[in-house]
Amino acid sequence: MFKAGTLSERKEKNNSVFYIMALIPAFAYLGIFFIYPLVLSVYYSFTNISLLNIDHYRYVGFYNYGRLFASSVFEQSVIITVVFFIFSAILGQMVLGAIVAYVINGTKKIFGTVITLVILMAWATPQVVSGITWYSTLSYFPVGLVNYIITGLGGKPIHFLSYHNALYMIILSNIWIGLGFSVLLFSSAIKNINPSVIKATIVDGAGPFSRFFRVIFPMLKQTILTDLILITLWTLGAFTVVYVLTHGGPADATNILTIYQYHTAFS
Repeated sequence: MFKAGTLSERKEKNNSVFYIMALIPAFAYLGIFFIYPLVLSVYYSFTNISLLNIDHYRYVGFYNYGRLFASSVFEQSVIITVVFFIFSAILGQMVLGAIVAYVINGTKKIFGTVITLVILMAWATPQVVSGITWYSTLSYFPVGLVNYIITGLGGKPIHFLSYHNALYMIILSNIWIGLGFSVLLFSSAIKNINPSVIKATIVDGAGPFSRFFRVIFPMLKQTILTDLILITLWTLGAFTVVYVLTHGGPADATNILTIYQYHTAFS
């Protein structure tokens, strides 16, 4: 009994050491490329460092933060980013992704596979290419694809990237890019739900809408949390497609925080 216990303890100890050793490269990567730059950025925020004179700087306390929070452009950027996040990430990717995954799982396998592949193609497309594609589709001058169709049908062209419409367009483009991941994640989770639960709701007379929001969606708590964390990071870090499509304009209408940071640093 003593020898068996000792061997078991040694085996657990060896496994623990192995797991720790295996995680060292991942922690080193996080430390070098994420934690260190973050700490350095916080430190530099209390100095007057400039890209034009990066070797000479001094401590200025909360002066930069005072200028930041007094800026009306920053306040507008925060509001735009919150709106962009709510409609693009939460409603557009997470909720819509779960609904699309539910619909796909309820259709024929071939049809569901085709729809999934089409959605995933948008997710796999480089964001620079996506931005150029969206611009060529929505452009007012030169005439983009959508306006070409509208004018061909006898209508007047619409300025999709104007001050009043540009924010809706970047929300739509970001949904188009990120929807595939959420659909894939929720589709896998829905397939793992016990079929007897779904059959029981059908027997009880629950319709598709009620079945999804009252039974299936609440059962996806872990998947919802995982998806929410990832799409939050991706959406708050969105830059490329927005910059290619609008450059943060017109008149700062799409000046989300990442674009604001870029203009502040380099312009």
